[in-house]
Amino acid sequence: MESGKYGHCIKPLRTGATSREDARKAPGGLGALLAGPGNANREIRLNGRDRLEGLNLSFSWGVHTGLGDWHSGLDPHTHPYPECLLFAGLDTANIKYLGAEISCCLGPELETYTFNEPTAIIIPAGLPHGPIATKRMYSPIGFGFWAVELSAVTETTWMGEGVSKLSGEQLKNVPGGMRFAPEAEILKNKPVESTGKYARLVKPLKSFVLVERGKVNPDGLARILAGRPEEKSGSGGQPGPGSPDHLAWMCGSDLEGLDANILWGFCSRPGIARRGAGAHVHRTDEVLVYLGMDPENPDSLGAEIEVDLGKEHERHLIDKPSAIVCPSGTPHTPLVTRWVDRPFAFFAVTLSGTHEAEVID
Repeated sequence: MESGKYGHCIKPLRTGATSREDARKAPGGLGALLAGPGNANREIRLNGRDRLEGLNLSFSWGVHTGLGDWHSGLDPHTHPYPECLLFAGLDTANIKYLGAEISCCLGPELETYTFNEPTAIIIPAGLPHGPIATKRMYSPIGFGFWAVELSAVTETTWMGEGVSKLSGEQLKNVPGGMRFAPEAEILKNKPVESTGKYARLVKPLKSFVLVERGKVNPDGLARILAGRPEEKSGSGGQPGPGSPDHLAWMCGSDLEGLDANILWGFCSRPGIARRGAGAHVHRTDEVLVYLGMDPENPDSLGAEIEVDLGKEHERHLIDKPSAIVCPSGTPHTPLVTRWVDRPFAFFAVTLSGTHEAEVID
């Protein structure tokens, strides 16, 4: 367990980990329905209430390698809050490569949207979505999936036809936050081809690439700085050698007004992430996540990262996949990658549609 005043802000990602095999062994057979053949073999879930210091945010991460439906029989489903589904490739040299073909149904009509490149899908509160299915797999190591939910607790209502087949005994074993629609609300529509009604919610990640192969996209930078006037003068420092080699950055204006900034990228070099700046703060909460990319050893980061937290610059070392919780007003950084054995992934969520930062030293 991390020590110090801010040690509680470091969250090892093994926390809340579940496996598909564990789900299938759940009492009553319900887990077998939730863990369809296309779902992740292993999944990490962190909710804001229990794992993220009370933040109004929950997220899950999993690596998918199988073909087929993700939640056989239970989709579609809804949530009473908005979320973003991020389908990301695992090739650390090419952020634009997904390595799979995926279909996702949106709306009560079950309009089908199919894509084969990294993609974000915005789900407004209450919008039915699913089934999700992996149709083809090209990558030998699969692809990654983030579900980012703007809620401190996860609440899911399943609306598929499989719900009516569940027995009362099975429903006794349902974990908290999971509900089943009554027969009158079960969606019995069959997936149909897209009319484009929900096309605005499907966002190819290539549109938001800020850094690729270490080079900054000027148009992408201008888009980000539009919400960060304090950085136009360079007071926020410049990218250092430890900054991401590849990075996609989506603001709220990119995400249909979602009250969040979402970042995804890969890092491979040691050094400081930003030169010329010390700690900074945000007016809103933020979570930084570091993931290892070794499919044979998902609990290994393959790097060591040094991060300062608080006005005291309390220093913490991270050498395992971890999330760093930065509540609003909490100073954080500098951030330094001390050594790298293999490239690793970086993911971040800031709970604001704009990304305003104030450099304090």
